[in-house]
Amino acid sequence: MRKLLILNCTFAKAGIERLNKLFTNLIEKYNIDFEIYHLTDKIENLDEFSHLIISGSALLVSQDNEYDNKLFDIIRQFANKRILGICYGHQILAKVLMQENICRKSNTPELGWRMVTLTKNQLFKGISNPVFYESHLEEVFDLNDDFEIIALNANCEIQGYQYKNLPIWGVQFHPEVTYEYGMQSLKNKLANNKHLENIFYNELDDPKYIEQNFRIFENFIKL
Repeated sequence: MRKLLILNCTFAKAGIERLNKLFTNLIEKYNIDFEIYHLTDKIENLDEFSHLIISGSALLVSQDNEYDNKLFDIIRQFANKRILGICYGHQILAKVLMQENICRKSNTPELGWRMVTLTKNQLFKGISNPVFYESHLEEVFDLNDDFEIIALNANCEIQGYQYKNLPIWGVQFHPEVTYEYGMQSLKNKLANNKHLENIFYNELDDPKYIEQNFRIFENFIKL
Protein backbone atom coordinates (compact mmCIF):
# COMPACT_ATOMS: atom_id res chain seq x y z
CA MET A 1 0.00 0.00 0.00
CA ARG A 2 1.32 3.43 -0.95
CA LYS A 3 1.11 6.18 1.65
CA LEU A 4 2.96 9.48 1.68
CA LEU A 5 4.41 11.27 4.70
CA ILE A 6 5.03 14.99 4.19
CA LEU A 7 7.33 16.45 6.81
CA ASN A 8 6.76 20.21 7.18
CA CYS A 9 9.99 21.77 8.46
CA THR A 10 8.95 25.44 8.48
CA PHE A 11 8.51 27.24 11.80
CA ALA A 12 6.56 30.50 11.47
CA LYS A 13 2.94 29.70 12.34
CA ALA A 14 1.55 31.34 9.21
CA GLY A 15 4.18 29.60 7.10
CA ILE A 16 3.30 26.19 8.52
CA GLU A 17 -0.36 26.64 7.66
CA ARG A 18 0.37 28.01 4.18
CA LEU A 19 2.67 25.13 3.33
CA ASN A 20 0.24 22.52 4.66
CA LYS A 21 -2.47 23.99 2.44
CA LEU A 22 -0.13 24.15 -0.56
CA PHE A 23 0.84 20.49 -0.26
CA THR A 24 -2.73 19.39 0.45
CA ASN A 25 -4.06 21.10 -2.69
CA LEU A 26 -1.24 19.59 -4.73
CA ILE A 27 -1.18 15.99 -3.48
CA GLU A 28 -4.97 15.58 -3.39
CA LYS A 29 -4.83 15.40 -7.19
CA TYR A 30 -2.95 12.12 -7.06
CA ASN A 31 -4.07 8.65 -6.11
CA ILE A 32 -2.24 8.27 -2.81
CA ASP A 33 -3.11 8.53 0.87
CA PHE A 34 -1.01 11.12 2.67
CA GLU A 35 -0.50 12.75 6.03
CA ILE A 36 1.32 15.97 6.91
CA TYR A 37 3.31 16.21 10.12
CA HIS A 38 5.38 19.06 11.47
CA LEU A 39 9.01 18.47 12.33
CA THR A 40 8.20 18.93 16.01
CA ASP A 41 5.36 16.37 15.99
CA LYS A 42 5.74 12.89 17.38
CA ILE A 43 5.27 10.36 14.58
CA GLU A 44 4.51 6.87 15.84
CA ASN A 45 3.40 5.16 12.63
CA LEU A 46 6.40 5.51 10.29
CA ASP A 47 6.06 1.90 9.18
CA GLU A 48 2.75 2.77 7.48
CA PHE A 49 4.40 5.08 4.95
CA SER A 50 6.00 4.16 1.62
CA HIS A 51 7.02 7.68 0.52
CA LEU A 52 8.59 10.63 2.35
CA ILE A 53 8.80 14.30 1.34
CA ILE A 54 10.96 16.62 3.45
CA SER A 55 10.10 20.29 2.96
CA GLY A 56 12.16 23.46 2.98
CA SER A 57 12.99 25.35 6.17
CA ALA A 58 14.72 28.43 7.51
CA LEU A 59 17.02 26.07 9.44
CA LEU A 60 20.64 26.02 8.28
CA VAL A 61 22.00 22.55 7.55
CA SER A 62 25.58 23.78 7.88
CA GLN A 63 24.87 24.32 11.58
CA ASP A 64 23.83 21.59 14.00
CA ASN A 65 20.37 22.02 15.47
CA GLU A 66 18.12 20.23 17.94
CA TYR A 67 16.10 18.44 15.24
CA ASP A 68 19.05 16.79 13.46
CA ASN A 69 18.90 13.48 15.33
CA LYS A 70 15.15 13.18 14.75
CA LEU A 71 15.56 13.80 11.02
CA PHE A 72 18.51 11.43 10.80
CA ASP A 73 16.40 8.69 12.39
CA ILE A 74 13.41 9.29 10.10
CA ILE A 75 15.56 9.31 6.96
CA ARG A 76 17.32 6.10 7.98
CA GLN A 77 13.95 4.39 8.48
CA PHE A 78 13.07 5.32 4.89
CA ALA A 79 16.40 4.12 3.45
CA ASN A 80 14.68 1.26 1.59
CA LYS A 81 11.65 3.33 0.61
CA ARG A 82 11.14 6.51 -1.43
CA ILE A 83 12.40 9.94 -0.39
CA LEU A 84 12.21 13.40 -1.95
CA GLY A 85 14.03 16.24 -0.18
CA ILE A 86 13.18 19.82 -1.15
CA CYS A 87 15.58 22.74 -0.46
CA TYR A 88 16.39 22.23 3.25
CA GLY A 89 15.16 18.65 2.79
CA HIS A 90 17.58 18.20 -0.11
CA GLN A 91 20.44 19.45 2.05
CA ILE A 92 19.69 17.51 5.23
CA LEU A 93 19.10 14.34 3.20
CA ALA A 94 22.55 14.65 1.62
CA LYS A 95 24.08 15.29 5.04
CA VAL A 96 22.55 12.09 6.41
CA LEU A 97 23.49 9.98 3.40
CA MET A 98 27.07 11.27 3.34
CA GLN A 99 27.36 11.09 7.15
CA GLU A 100 29.20 14.40 7.14
CA ASN A 101 28.38 18.07 6.75
CA ILE A 102 28.40 18.75 3.03
CA CYS A 103 26.42 21.99 3.19
CA ARG A 104 27.91 25.49 3.15
CA LYS A 105 26.98 29.13 2.71
CA SER A 106 26.55 29.77 -1.01
CA ASN A 107 28.58 32.45 -2.77
CA THR A 108 25.70 32.75 -5.22
CA PRO A 109 22.48 32.38 -3.18
CA GLU A 110 19.19 32.47 -5.06
CA LEU A 111 15.79 34.03 -4.57
CA GLY A 112 13.10 34.18 -7.22
CA TRP A 113 12.24 32.30 -10.39
CA ARG A 114 15.29 30.59 -11.87
CA MET A 115 15.94 28.46 -14.93
CA VAL A 116 17.34 25.02 -14.13
CA THR A 117 18.93 22.49 -16.47
CA LEU A 118 17.69 18.93 -15.94
CA THR A 119 19.28 15.68 -17.03
CA LYS A 120 17.21 12.74 -18.22
CA ASN A 121 15.75 11.20 -15.07
CA GLN A 122 12.48 9.49 -14.21
CA LEU A 123 11.73 12.17 -11.62
CA PHE A 124 11.63 14.81 -14.37
CA LYS A 125 9.52 12.94 -16.91
CA GLY A 126 7.30 15.36 -18.82
CA ILE A 127 9.25 18.49 -17.83
CA SER A 128 11.28 20.60 -20.26
CA ASN A 129 13.14 23.92 -19.92
CA PRO A 130 11.71 24.56 -16.46
CA VAL A 131 11.75 27.64 -14.27
CA PHE A 132 11.48 26.93 -10.54
CA TYR A 133 11.01 28.99 -7.42
CA GLU A 134 14.30 29.24 -5.52
CA SER A 135 14.99 30.48 -2.00
CA HIS A 136 18.28 29.34 -0.49
CA LEU A 137 21.36 30.82 1.14
CA GLU A 138 23.21 27.50 1.45
CA GLU A 139 24.18 24.77 -0.99
CA VAL A 140 25.30 21.16 -1.11
CA PHE A 141 28.85 20.52 -2.29
CA ASP A 142 31.43 17.74 -2.78
CA LEU A 143 29.03 14.81 -3.05
CA ASN A 144 30.72 11.47 -3.67
CA ASP A 145 30.14 9.03 -6.53
CA ASP A 146 27.09 7.55 -4.82
CA PHE A 147 25.21 10.63 -6.03
CA GLU A 148 24.24 11.38 -9.62
CA ILE A 149 23.82 15.12 -10.27
CA ILE A 150 20.58 15.47 -12.20
CA ALA A 151 19.96 19.25 -12.11
CA LEU A 152 22.10 22.40 -12.11
CA ASN A 153 22.28 26.03 -13.13
CA ALA A 154 24.85 28.81 -13.31
CA ASN A 155 24.50 29.71 -9.63
CA CYS A 156 24.29 26.23 -8.12
CA GLU A 157 26.13 23.17 -9.41
CA ILE A 158 23.96 20.74 -7.43
CA GLN A 159 20.33 21.67 -7.98
CA GLY A 160 19.33 18.03 -7.80
CA TYR A 161 20.69 14.53 -7.22
CA GLN A 162 19.66 10.88 -7.13
CA TYR A 163 21.31 8.57 -4.63
CA LYS A 164 22.76 5.22 -5.79
CA ASN A 165 20.11 4.90 -8.51
CA LEU A 166 17.59 4.36 -5.71
CA PRO A 167 14.23 6.18 -5.45
CA ILE A 168 15.92 8.80 -3.27
CA TRP A 169 16.16 12.34 -4.63
CA GLY A 170 17.00 15.83 -3.47
CA VAL A 171 16.16 19.08 -5.28
CA GLN A 172 17.39 22.51 -4.21
CA PHE A 173 14.49 24.26 -5.96
CA HIS A 174 10.82 24.24 -4.95
CA PRO A 175 8.66 22.23 -7.39
CA GLU A 176 5.65 22.52 -5.07
CA VAL A 177 5.39 26.30 -5.34
CA THR A 178 2.58 27.76 -7.44
CA TYR A 179 2.91 31.13 -9.12
CA GLU A 180 0.57 32.81 -6.63
CA TYR A 181 2.28 31.24 -3.60
CA GLY A 182 5.70 32.14 -4.93
CA MET A 183 4.84 35.77 -5.65
CA GLN A 184 3.37 36.21 -2.17
CA SER A 185 6.46 34.63 -0.61
CA LEU A 186 8.72 36.93 -2.61
CA LYS A 187 6.67 39.97 -1.59
CA ASN A 188 6.97 39.00 2.07
CA LYS A 189 10.69 38.23 1.92
CA LEU A 190 11.66 41.38 0.02
CA ALA A 191 9.50 43.64 2.18
CA ASN A 192 11.14 42.41 5.38
CA ASN A 193 14.68 41.86 4.08
CA LYS A 194 15.79 44.62 1.71
CA HIS A 195 19.26 43.07 1.36
CA LEU A 196 17.69 40.10 -0.44
CA GLU A 197 17.02 42.33 -3.44
CA ASN A 198 20.66 41.73 -4.37
CA ILE A 199 20.02 38.03 -5.00
CA PHE A 200 16.54 38.33 -6.54
CA TYR A 201 16.07 36.99 -10.06
CA ASN A 202 13.04 36.58 -12.29
CA GLU A 203 13.58 34.34 -15.30
CA LEU A 204 9.92 33.39 -15.60
CA ASP A 205 8.41 34.66 -18.85
CA ASP A 206 4.98 33.07 -18.46
CA PRO A 207 3.34 31.71 -15.26
CA LYS A 208 1.84 28.83 -17.23
CA TYR A 209 5.28 27.16 -17.29
CA ILE A 210 4.96 26.54 -13.55
CA GLU A 211 2.28 23.88 -14.06
CA GLN A 212 4.70 21.32 -15.49
CA ASN A 213 6.82 21.47 -12.33
CA PHE A 214 4.17 19.58 -10.37
CA ARG A 215 4.86 16.49 -12.49
CA ILE A 216 7.79 15.84 -10.19
CA PHE A 217 5.28 14.82 -7.51
CA GLU A 218 3.24 12.73 -9.91
CA ASN A 219 6.40 10.92 -11.01
CA PHE A 220 7.63 10.48 -7.44
CA ILE A 221 4.32 9.09 -6.22
CA LYS A 222 4.06 6.58 -9.07
CA LEU A 223 7.38 4.98 -8.13
